[in-house]
Amino acid sequence: MKVYSLKTMHVEKPIGIDQTPYFSWKIESDESDVLQTAYQITVSLLDGAVVWDSGKVESDQSIFIVYDGDDLVSNTKYIWSVTVWDNHENEASGSSYFETAILSQSMWKAKWVTSTPRKKRKSGFGNQPAPLLFRRNFTLGKEQIKEAKLYATCHGVYELSINGTRSDERHFAPEYSSYDSLLFYQTYDVTNLLKSGENTIGMYVGDGWYFCPETTMSKKTLKDGYGILYQLEVRYSDGSHEIVASDGSEKYAEGPIVHSDLFSGEKYDANREIKGWDTPEYDDTDWTPVLLDKKSGYEQLASQVGNPVEVVDELQPLKYYVSPKGEHIIDFGQVIAGKVRMKIRAEKGTEITIDHFETTDLEGNYFNNILSSGGVGKGCEQRVVYIADGEEHEYTEHFSFQGFRFIRISGLEQVEPSDFTALAISTRKENLGTFVCSEKRINRLYENTRWSQKANMISIPTDCPQREKAGWTGDIGVYAPTALLNEDTTDLLTRWLRSVKADQADNGAIPMVVPNNLTYQKTTKLLSFFGKHGMKGPVGIAGWSDACILVPLAMYKQTGNMEILKAQYDTMIRWCGYIIQAASTTVGDKKRPKEVEKYLWDTGFHYGEWLIPSDSTGGMTDTASMTAAFSKSLLYVPEIYGILAMRNMAYIAEVLDEKEDASFYRDMENKMIEAFCKGCITAEGKMLVENMGAYIMAIYYDLVPEHLKQHFTKTIVEKIEQNGMKLDTGFLGTPIILDTLCKIGRVDMAYDLLFQNEAPSWLYEVEQGATTIWESWHTTNEDGSPMAVSLNHYAFGCVDDWMFRTITGIIPTEPGFKKFMVKPILDSRITSARRTYESEYGKISVDWKKSNDEFRMEVEVPCNTTATIILPDGEQMNVGSGKTVITK
Repeated sequence: MKVYSLKTMHVEKPIGIDQTPYFSWKIESDESDVLQTAYQITVSLLDGAVVWDSGKVESDQSIFIVYDGDDLVSNTKYIWSVTVWDNHENEASGSSYFETAILSQSMWKAKWVTSTPRKKRKSGFGNQPAPLLFRRNFTLGKEQIKEAKLYATCHGVYELSINGTRSDERHFAPEYSSYDSLLFYQTYDVTNLLKSGENTIGMYVGDGWYFCPETTMSKKTLKDGYGILYQLEVRYSDGSHEIVASDGSEKYAEGPIVHSDLFSGEKYDANREIKGWDTPEYDDTDWTPVLLDKKSGYEQLASQVGNPVEVVDELQPLKYYVSPKGEHIIDFGQVIAGKVRMKIRAEKGTEITIDHFETTDLEGNYFNNILSSGGVGKGCEQRVVYIADGEEHEYTEHFSFQGFRFIRISGLEQVEPSDFTALAISTRKENLGTFVCSEKRINRLYENTRWSQKANMISIPTDCPQREKAGWTGDIGVYAPTALLNEDTTDLLTRWLRSVKADQADNGAIPMVVPNNLTYQKTTKLLSFFGKHGMKGPVGIAGWSDACILVPLAMYKQTGNMEILKAQYDTMIRWCGYIIQAASTTVGDKKRPKEVEKYLWDTGFHYGEWLIPSDSTGGMTDTASMTAAFSKSLLYVPEIYGILAMRNMAYIAEVLDEKEDASFYRDMENKMIEAFCKGCITAEGKMLVENMGAYIMAIYYDLVPEHLKQHFTKTIVEKIEQNGMKLDTGFLGTPIILDTLCKIGRVDMAYDLLFQNEAPSWLYEVEQGATTIWESWHTTNEDGSPMAVSLNHYAFGCVDDWMFRTITGIIPTEPGFKKFMVKPILDSRITSARRTYESEYGKISVDWKKSNDEFRMEVEVPCNTTATIILPDGEQMNVGSGKTVITK
């Protein structure tokens, strides 16, 4: 037996912890049926002094165990060890470490420094100021540097270098958060970059989310200068300690980037490069001294725990061609979010332009499919311009990223495709799962979802990586269970939920977009005016604002993370309070009895199901049909999500042993269900609106009276059949439609929808050549020409979750897959399937194949878990860890 994958705060060997840590580990053994029976954790300093000894704890818990020792000290490395015992009387130990960051505001010695105000930022290519180079020389007087940590952040986004060398390969630090309340700083181990004597810190700072007009928190920032904050802590071998911190001695100057914007792109002039600007030898006499920023403090600062944004894939050109319009176009074969690295060999002054786009027009020409607030492509040009200096270079844009599959190259007479490489970027995450089956189109669907997840998890969970790059709560609310089954998103979602908590309004409402930037603050204000909700403050939106509950709950169910429920508990309580007050203080239907109406959340503004195919055939620009859809789904979506919020809150309260809260929310759920049955279902057994999703949601969430269930079941089947065996559900209905069909005993119909290849359907997208999940089921006009919609939204990729649970049959029966079921439900169109999933306890795998009359399945169960296997013929068996092979 051995202990492996020791993690602190769900990260292996993190540096920069500023919260009470928790620990997890996994067990591996050659024996079968292995269960942990006890553990002992010790945490000590490098000198061996123990700061926590848990003692031997008789428990099978091996995940999310919270530190309970002496107060931790800033900027300190701790060694933690765990010894585990199992039911076979084996014993094994393992050790790891974590390092703390700055644990109190009083420990900050650095001062915020800033440039003078900059040109006012506006949307559109070229309407931004030049990013600035900041530098500062300092002297380290001692020879033996034992270790050095640098803590840094900025207003904007930055690249950090020490003595001319980048500190790491991260992009867009300090990343995206609700800056008014939460600004992350990063921790760097720079021990190997420093030297005795003269050293230089360099920070190249651009606009990023902080200053971008589409993402800034306040219009007041649009003219502000760039600000930086850093603190270098050096320890020497003789035990002495030295701090070098931003103090006003820094200088700044413009560099080769002429302007840069997250949406419009970047312009780079190689003739403006400053050689050696971040080295001690450089003469900065002509540079401008910084100003002290006395308005900024440390209140918003928090350490970024977890992985940064990095390049996670590189793609070579699939095809190069000259379009009918004479455009030089490269097709990388895959829609991504990222950048292009290009080799430059051009005469001095040559201006090379790269336009990024997701799809071509019918003839193969450049087509901008990005609909922004200013119109198609306006403010979202996705353009990079490079001005050559006559020397050979390799260039990648610094402070912008694009959503694309194709690039159009202008300014070069001849194009060498091998000079261009597409770089996919994402927050670095551990890959947790694989899936493959005998049906190639299903495999491509799975891959499409993975690519969309990769593209839409750049610092935060977003809706799309080009048009908005925004943290739409509705998207991640429905997609979080799938996300957690594909990649380890715990640290990313934990950070994002801190912004959710920070952005919650005084009335309890959760914004539709988090971070709640200025663009969406304005939108919410408008929606709150038209969507009366009975209280002061912004409106909350059913299915979107609910992400404050749905995401932590998904994290708990998939990983067993109870700590995230504790951290977000108050936020969830306040959101439920908003729903209760909105339901009780405003009247949606005056004809209903008061005792019914006060328990129905049926006022305010809501997006409804969003993008129901029959209501959005005209695409995103068809506002008339979409507005009509809002009003229709107002008759069931908020009412159902009000019930769901109470139900989930009661469950969470029970998990956390908050008995009074659990009782209150369970009672409120029951009252809301009773009101729903009286106010939203007619005496004839019909919903108030004949949307497919209305019946789907009512059945799935167990809201239909027993005597009407058969009628609802029949209605669902008829609606799907009448729609040509195609779905007609939106963002909120689609994630549960296949499960609902399974629930009513129509697994065959669920598989029929999965295999449907006419629009709207998943395989229609695949057969149309999709390489990601589309925003809308409809992306082309009747003549086949592309619409102005995003081709990279992960929300409808939630079908992966159903595929994992149905095709390969892996279903958790306890949080974190401590116990799980393997119950594949077969369909003749799939003859084999394999799924692996790296759970909190280790690898789970299911591999089955059906040929002729034989069925063979191999199941792997990790240590410290148990599984129940249910075969297609109904035979059932309980198994422990190890491999089980079954042939029938």
